[in-house]
Amino acid sequence: MTFLKHALITVLLAALVALAAGAWIIIGGRFDVAVSAQLPEPVHEAIHQTRVNAVRRKARDIPARPADLDDPAALLEAVAGFDAMCADCHHAPGGAPSALARGLNPKPADLTEAAGKRSLEELFWVTKYGIRMSGMPGWGKTHDDAELWALATLITRFPQLSADAYEQLRSEASEAGVTHHHHDQEIDHEDDHEDNHEDNREHHH
Repeated sequence: MTFLKHALITVLLAALVALAAGAWIIIGGRFDVAVSAQLPEPVHEAIHQTRVNAVRRKARDIPARPADLDDPAALLEAVAGFDAMCADCHHAPGGAPSALARGLNPKPADLTEAAGKRSLEELFWVTKYGIRMSGMPGWGKTHDDAELWALATLITRFPQLSADAYEQLRSEASEAGVTHHHHDQEIDHEDDHEDNHEDNREHHH
C-alpha cells in the first residue's frame, strides 16, 4: 500500500511539473514558431513516422481504385493539374525547388523520391485530404475523385519519368488545349468526412 501511495504521489508531481512547464512555454510564448526554427531530430522523426503511419492506415479505407487510370487524356489533364496545383511546392521531374518551397518548414517532399515509397492509395489520400500543420492542402474540397486519382497516378510515375519525358507530356497537354479547372464550392464525396450539398460552380484559370 505504501508503494502504491508513493507511486501515485510521484505521478501526480510529474504531471504538475509537466503542466507548469507547458504553461511556462505556452503563456510565455517561449516556443519558437519561426519557419527557420528546427525541431530536435528525434522529435522531427517521431512526427514524420506518425504522419506516414497515419496516412497508411487511412489509405486502407479508400474504395477500389478506378479501372481507367491509364487513360491518356486523363494523364494530360493530370499534368495540367500538377502544374497548377502542385508545382510551386513539389517540383516536376528534373526541376528545382521554388522560392516558395525553400521557405517552407517542413520542406515539401521531393516526389521523384517520395512517390517510390508510397502506394497509389496513399498518394491519393494525401492529395485529397492534405496533411495538417505541414502546408499540404486537401484538394478534395475543390476537385473530384477522378481528377485526384489521375494526379496521384501521374505522381507514381515521377521516379521513372525524366525531365524530357515530363516536358513532352506538358507540350502534348498544351497542344491538346488541356486547361486546369477547380470548383468554387465543395464537392460531394461518399467517403468525405462531412457531407456538403452546395451547388458547384466552376471557373477556369
